[in-house]
Amino acid sequence: MTGEWFTEPIAGQQCAQVWAPLDYQGVQGRSIAEVPTVRLAVSRLPASGARKGALLAISGGPGGEGLGLIESAYPPEVREQFDIVSYDPRGVGRSTPLIQCAGGLDTDSTTDDTEAIEAAERAEVAACVRDTGLHVLRHIGSDEATNDVDLLRAVLGEKQINLLAYSYGTQIAAMYALRFPHNYRAAVLDGVVDIAERPHEWIVGQNRGYQATFTRLAAFCADEYDAECPLGDDPAIAEATFQQLLRDADSAPVPADEGEAVRADDILVATYTGLLWRSMWEPYLRALQEVRQGDGTTIRRFADWQDSAGTNAITAITCTDIAEPTADRAARQQQAAARYDAATYDNYDPRPAEFPLEDCDLWPFPGKIIPGKALPLAPSRIESAARLLFVGTRHDPTTPVGNAERMAKYMTSPLLIREGDGHCAVFNDENSCVDAEVVRYLKDPNSVGDKVCA
Repeated sequence: MTGEWFTEPIAGQQCAQVWAPLDYQGVQGRSIAEVPTVRLAVSRLPASGARKGALLAISGGPGGEGLGLIESAYPPEVREQFDIVSYDPRGVGRSTPLIQCAGGLDTDSTTDDTEAIEAAERAEVAACVRDTGLHVLRHIGSDEATNDVDLLRAVLGEKQINLLAYSYGTQIAAMYALRFPHNYRAAVLDGVVDIAERPHEWIVGQNRGYQATFTRLAAFCADEYDAECPLGDDPAIAEATFQQLLRDADSAPVPADEGEAVRADDILVATYTGLLWRSMWEPYLRALQEVRQGDGTTIRRFADWQDSAGTNAITAITCTDIAEPTADRAARQQQAAARYDAATYDNYDPRPAEFPLEDCDLWPFPGKIIPGKALPLAPSRIESAARLLFVGTRHDPTTPVGNAERMAKYMTSPLLIREGDGHCAVFNDENSCVDAEVVRYLKDPNSVGDKVCA
C-alpha cells in the first residue's frame, strides 16, 4: 500500500511513503489496516527515454540510508532505460518507526574491566528494547527487509524488478534471489556479503581485510604520499608507530576545536573510514599527522561522521539477524581471540586476559537468518532464474573479494573483479570498465561472463 506519489523539487524526483507489514508472517490474510506497519520512504526518478523497467538501489550498512542512492553517477543508458528507485530501509532515515538505542551506560573507553564493559553492553541492549520496542526489534532485520523489496516491486507495478545492491545490501539482494527467483530480471551485487558464512567467519574475514589494507596504506604512506608520513618511512614498523600514537592519545587526549578531545578509540573509528576507500587515504593521513602535531579537529570529524552513520541500526539489525545469545563465556573466548588476532594494527594495549561478551551475545532473542539454520550453507540459483552479477574489488577491506568469488560460484553467475583498493565501485565514478560491464549486463543479463577490470 502506498500514499500518492508527489514530485520533489529535486531533479524531478517522485516520492512516496509505502506501508509494509511489520511482521509479514502475522498478516495471514488481514488487510494492511489491521496489522502493525512500517513506512518506507521511497524516491523514484523516471526513465528519460524508452523505459525498460525499474532499477531498485539497495543501500549498505546494515542501517545505511538509501534515498541518496538515486543521485549516484548512473550512465546515460541506465537513466534513459530505467526508472531509478531508492529507499530508506525499515528502521532507518526517513522511514518509520526508527531504530533508537539512546540512553545506554557510558564507560571509560580505556577500561579493561570486563564487568564494566559488559554492564555498558547490557545497558545498550536494554535501551534498544526500551526505545525501539521489542516487537519492532524482532522484525527490523534482513528477513523482513527482503520481503520489503518484493512489496516495492509490486507497488511499482513491475512483474520483475532490477536490483543494484551495495555492501550489506547484497545480502538482501541474494536472499531476494533465493526467495523470489522469478521476480527479478537482473541483480548487480557490489561489495558482496557471503550469506553462507557464519557470523564469526565473516568478522574474522573483515578484520583480515582491514589488516591487509592497513599494510597497503603504510606502504603508500612511505613510498607515494607527497607529505610527511605519520606512520614513518619504514612500512615494517608502521604498525608499531601507529600503536604508539594510540597509546599517546589515551595518556594525553588531543584537543579538537569541536567536541571532546581525541582518544585512541576515536582514532580507530576514524581509521575504519580512512581505510575503506582509496580516495580517503590522503585526507586520513593528513588528519593523523595533525593528531601527531597536537590537533585532533579533523580526526574528530572523521570519527563523528562514522559514529553518526547508523551505529544503533548496525547493532540492532545485525543482532536481529545473527545473534546467538549465551552466558557461556568459555564458548566465546576462542572466537573472540581469533577475531582479535586477525587484525593486529589496532592492538595497542596488552592482550585481554578475558574477552567480554558483546551486544549480540546479550540480545533478547536468537537471530533469524543464521547461516546453516535459516540460510543454506551453499546457496544455489535455480536454472530458470536469471543470473546475477557479482562485483568485487581486489583489496576491499570490509567485503573481501573472496566473498564475491564464492557467491558467484554458489549462484552459477558471472564475476566482475576490479583491481585496486576500496569498497564498492559501480556507478561511483570509480572505474569506467566496471560501469560499462554493468550497463551491458543490465541491457541483457545473459550477455556477460567473468571479467577483470584494471
